[in-house]
Amino acid sequence: MNTTVFISLFKVIWQRSKLWFTFSILVRIIEGLLPLATLYITKELIDEVAAYVQGAQGSDINTIIVLILLEFAIVFFKSMLSMLTGLLDTYTEIRLDYYFSKKVSLKSIRVPLTYFELPDFYHHLERIRGDYGNRVMGPVRSVLEIGRSIITLGSYLFFLFTIHWSIAILSLVAAVPIYRIQAKYGSAKFHLMRFQTPAAREASYTSALLNDRDASKEVRIFSLGNYLINRWKKIYWLNNNQMFKLIKREKVANLGLETFTAIIYSGCALIVVWLLKTSKIGIGQFVTMGQAIQGAQTSMNIISFSLASIYEQFLYIDDLFKFLEYEQKEYNPKQIENPTSFPSSLYKGIEVKNISFTYPGSSKKVLDDVSFHIKPGEKIAIVGENGSGKTTLVKCLMGLYPISKGTITFDDVEIETIDKQDLYRNTTVIFQDFTTYAYTVKENIVFGDIEQEEDDAKLKRVAEQTGVDTFVQQLPDKYETRLGKFLFEGEDLSGGQWQRIAMARALYREAKIVVLDEPTAALDPQTELEVFNQFKNLSADKTTLFISHRMAAAKMADRIFVMKEGKLLEVGTHEELINKRQEYYRMFNMQAKWYA
Repeated sequence: MNTTVFISLFKVIWQRSKLWFTFSILVRIIEGLLPLATLYITKELIDEVAAYVQGAQGSDINTIIVLILLEFAIVFFKSMLSMLTGLLDTYTEIRLDYYFSKKVSLKSIRVPLTYFELPDFYHHLERIRGDYGNRVMGPVRSVLEIGRSIITLGSYLFFLFTIHWSIAILSLVAAVPIYRIQAKYGSAKFHLMRFQTPAAREASYTSALLNDRDASKEVRIFSLGNYLINRWKKIYWLNNNQMFKLIKREKVANLGLETFTAIIYSGCALIVVWLLKTSKIGIGQFVTMGQAIQGAQTSMNIISFSLASIYEQFLYIDDLFKFLEYEQKEYNPKQIENPTSFPSSLYKGIEVKNISFTYPGSSKKVLDDVSFHIKPGEKIAIVGENGSGKTTLVKCLMGLYPISKGTITFDDVEIETIDKQDLYRNTTVIFQDFTTYAYTVKENIVFGDIEQEEDDAKLKRVAEQTGVDTFVQQLPDKYETRLGKFLFEGEDLSGGQWQRIAMARALYREAKIVVLDEPTAALDPQTELEVFNQFKNLSADKTTLFISHRMAAAKMADRIFVMKEGKLLEVGTHEELINKRQEYYRMFNMQAKWYA
């Protein structure tokens, strides 16, 4: 076990819930001592009752009543402690679940975007995600349970040693194989789960497709239902058969352990009978000795199971902390100690020199030695066929992807030296797969600049400029109307209406650089042309990049960048590129019939 991680875990729990930690330790100490008190009272009660029944001199019914009340008081006190512990456990689990849920979410939003191109990162996230409170508390509970059981075991063994040493020794023997078996299968189950994570994710994804509202249309149209069910079934049974075989072997091993424990208990029972026959113990000792033997073996079993459980649970804790520390240095952007601010105004513009980019795990250059200059306020159209590197180029310009080689500067300030949050504040983008939030219309727009105080006047202005206000006025709660039916019974919008909301969100940000990354790809070419033209007018004072694989929208740009296979092939106006009769000319003529 990595003791550093274990210590870190205890520190987190101590910082988050000192009350629970302190109370739990005190309760376990008290609970550990209660069995000895119960044994003593039970022995005295049995001897006192036997003497009273036999009419022995000095026996007293009042003493019997007091002993019965003491037993009741111990049972009540133990139940009360258990109830309080349960409440504190639940409270602490909630706090820990919040803490680690937040940590994992922050990790996910702060890692470089390139991490999401790494399957290992996804698999790791899938392994550790969910039920953090219970899973993090597991090893701590086990440690506390071991402490309580050790105190209880010590009490029982002390009691048994006072009667006969051999019974105490036999009670200890049963624990060794139990621990070894539980540790072995606890480790095996975790490593099998880790091995199965990629297949489990595929099974979960396939199941989600079968139950997803948006996917259900294609599943029916293309008759994919049976195929997807069979695909899911194959992976499901492959994973679960492997787990079942492991559990079966574990159950067989546990059966052997139970048989061994029964033999040990039988040996103890024979010794007790022998002691009773030789009159070395009284009836009270006889009864309580049996309880002590069972209690000692139960305590040893709990210690063994808890030790094995700690090993299994710690594997998860170790995996969780490794995720929180997950780092792939070769894909991380350079770390600057004192980052600079984004230029207050662009005077020189954006300079890109010989940049290249390669996706993690691939040797193919998605961008290959790209260079250009964009003047402040210039409208640039980046065109090219799918896979030409257009979107990757934009992600590099926005600081989402760290470039492999070359430089990107804004007014001579290198992108690596600019504070990332300040860079994001000064850029805005509408991606092709822009997000549709299942919240209100207002929230969907103000998300464009959530750090600033809400401005209803600006909200209304951008909504009117983009045409959102026209259809919002028809909605039941206007801008407070919930959209979609994923969370609530909200209003469904058309693709064009969602696209206009995305435009409003981008304009609400009032950034210096605006990017449209094929957000109109789902629209027909003529409508796309109208949308681009409208957005050009709305962003007249901003540096704007239009990305499209359609040529007609490029005509409105000041200049056109033509991408192909990661390279920048041509740069110029529409007329200049047509006159060159090269790649742009070829692509434009291929698409000319769309606009005839």
